[in-house]
Amino acid sequence: MKSIFRVFLLLAVIVTAGIVVSCQPDSTSNIDPNDPRNEYVGVWQFKELGKLKNGNSVEMSYIVSITTDPDNTSQVILNNFVGAGKDVFGLVTSNQIVVSSQTLDNGVTLEGSGQKTGTGKMSWSYSTIIGGDKIYYTATATKQ
Repeated sequence: MKSIFRVFLLLAVIVTAGIVVSCQPDSTSNIDPNDPRNEYVGVWQFKELGKLKNGNSVEMSYIVSITTDPDNTSQVILNNFVGAGKDVFGLVTSNQIVVSSQTLDNGVTLEGSGQKTGTGKMSWSYSTIIGGDKIYYTATATKQ
């Protein structure tokens, strides 16, 4: 009976040790504190104003998530940029993100740039081409 108890006790110790080891936080040693992309990473609230071809304006507010691009140390990935629900790529320079012309799988073509205007603030200017019509936008983005 004692030997069965010892086997179960040993098994419990091994399982517990496995759980504790597997729950250790991932190493952050691969994060470069000097990476200029870091200050853009996060969730941003965009408030935009679009100027339509007919002169009317359209206002919209949406969330954009910005992450670093693991395949390019100069780029970030903007999820839901222009409220399209898609990922676009932006090149980070000294004080801005530049989104070169990209056509999404839904046919929308977009391009533009956003500049830092303060801590947790950006000012954006960009355009989209939807169905042949080009729309120009300005937006303010606030880090959440």
